[in-house]
Amino acid sequence: MGTGEAWKKEREARGMTLDDASAVLHVSTKYLRGIEEGDFTGWPERVFSSGYIRAYAKHLSQDPEPLLSEYYRHIQTQEVKEPETQVRPEWLERERRRGSRRASYAIAAAVVLLVGLALAWYSRRIASRPVPAPQVVAVPPAAPASSPAENAATTPPGSGSDNGSAAQVAPQAADPQGSVASVGGVGPVKSPYQLFIESVELTWLMYTMDDGQPMDVMLYPGDKISIQAKRKILLKMGNAGGVVGTLNGKPLPPFGERGQVKEFSIGE
Repeated sequence: MGTGEAWKKEREARGMTLDDASAVLHVSTKYLRGIEEGDFTGWPERVFSSGYIRAYAKHLSQDPEPLLSEYYRHIQTQEVKEPETQVRPEWLERERRRGSRRASYAIAAAVVLLVGLALAWYSRRIASRPVPAPQVVAVPPAAPASSPAENAATTPPGSGSDNGSAAQVAPQAADPQGSVASVGGVGPVKSPYQLFIESVELTWLMYTMDDGQPMDVMLYPGDKISIQAKRKILLKMGNAGGVVGTLNGKPLPPFGERGQVKEFSIGE
């Protein structure tokens, strides 16, 4: 009589069915029947199968070692015949599939989150990107001949000094009606010129120093720029009311109104 048959007789002597033992041990009747019949075909990995045998032996108050020895010989025989093909318990396989699905969902959620963050960043960048003011070169109309009295009234004090020419701040940007605005000077300021501009609103600015190449910048609120020239500075602003400035340390009068496009000439 084999060990499994002896365990079967012990179970039947106790008036216990395989279903009763399965309910107590939480082990499938398939494996309990395999223990009693010595059939270990299709069993799960060794660590689980050994646990089933030990649990059943303890439940029947039997020594598990003889049946474990039979089981181990069966495993060795199977390893010689064919590559190892262990069958995992059903609950372990279900957990593996469930874990795979959770990982897939987590990866998909992370991808969606990254795409959303990228789109939000791009939309914010596009929305905050300023639209440059149109670069329209205004050609001022020919100045009418002025009388000597008018020339004397518009000539700032200190012009003709031996130490350099006085700075003139005269905007020449045509408004929609084609008129030419005029802003008074800041008094005699001698070359070289150092113009300091600070932006209080978003402003587009183009400037030229001493007949050099024009340069244009976009000034954001709080931005500051220093422009230095020996003879002349030409300015064009897309928002004349959005900046304040000083020339050689002297505050300049307002350049114009908010949203106005104006041009200025400082120096010769």
